[in-house]
Amino acid sequence: MGSWIEQHATLLQVGVSVATLLVWVFYAQLLFLSYHRARRPKIVINQMLGNSDKARFLISNMSQEAIHIDKVLVCVGSGEDRVCEQVTDADPERDSNGNEQKSMLSARLDEVTVQGPLGSGKCIELGAFAHLLNRIWRRAEINNSEDGVSRSNAIETDDACRVEIIVIAVYSSEKGVVGASRAFWRKEDGALSPENVKTDQHTGFFARRRMARLHAQYV
Repeated sequence: MGSWIEQHATLLQVGVSVATLLVWVFYAQLLFLSYHRARRPKIVINQMLGNSDKARFLISNMSQEAIHIDKVLVCVGSGEDRVCEQVTDADPERDSNGNEQKSMLSARLDEVTVQGPLGSGKCIELGAFAHLLNRIWRRAEINNSEDGVSRSNAIETDDACRVEIIVIAVYSSEKGVVGASRAFWRKEDGALSPENVKTDQHTGFFARRRMARLHAQYV
């Protein structure tokens, strides 16, 4: 046995060196993936308080660092009937009780806008589904006067329609903006249910470019 080891010492040394290198590469990959996962932004959009038109939406920051929410869009319908409205700021025409909107100077910042920094593990409420639809319906009515084509059918009728919430934010040292979106279906009976079990994260290169174009469209 000893003589065999002496005869193949060089080969054994090469084998041990290769095995050691593979172990180091394996652990380096684990460390890189762990670091990348920790640095990657993650925004979660949830539905709460039932599935009726009184259901509300919650935006949570599950990233390791704070994010800055820049814009929040709600889109209803699909294709040419798709209507999008920016709901970042409070409804200028009515508050959640249907009363006259309070003065921006007397209201707290979190009462008039969801724009701003959101710490890690923190969340912010977007509003009731019925109020969001009312805002989009008014926007659709304005757009109707431009081309004479009604785009508010998906909101006015009892037909099922797709509702998508899009959050555009800035995260740490990431270049440009990142985004997250989640789609929900409003059924014929008015019930609201999520299309998928998780929120789609738009953090890749091409996804960030799409978010940047969407951001520029709703400046």
